[in-house]
Amino acid sequence: MKIKNILILLLLLCFTFSLAAQDRQRRGRFDIDAFIQKKSEYLKKELNLTDAEAKAFFPLEAEFSKKKFEVNRDARRETRELKKKQNKTDADYKRIVQLDLQSEQKESELQIEYFRKFAAVLPAEKLEKYRAADIKFKEDALKRHREKHHPGEKFD
Repeated sequence: MKIKNILILLLLLCFTFSLAAQDRQRRGRFDIDAFIQKKSEYLKKELNLTDAEAKAFFPLEAEFSKKKFEVNRDARRETRELKKKQNKTDADYKRIVQLDLQSEQKESELQIEYFRKFAAVLPAEKLEKYRAADIKFKEDALKRHREKHHPGEKFD
């Protein structure tokens, strides 16, 4: 009987540690889906979208956001590793610049492609408002992130 109780206790401990590890892993990663959901709510209000416009626009906008995130992910990862490297060479610095420029170029190409798609479902005025609202949302999200993770620090 004691062995059975010990095994049950060990199983419960393993399960608890597994859940805790999964939670820590989830908290450390950027949740793109939650970000897109918050952004959609913000944009619907800021752009004063009708239900029909929202229904047509948000799947495209979510697709656009995910593609931008993916385009930049590899460049961010490699750039982060290069920046951590001690005694960087001239080639390392050139690679960082090259990665940044390539990701900006790919993002610009995506932006052109998706703004054409957006123009098919939104009037020009709302499309222009989208550009400004998108920037504002990102700035606010960055500000909230900094306040949460770096309280009391000043950022200019």
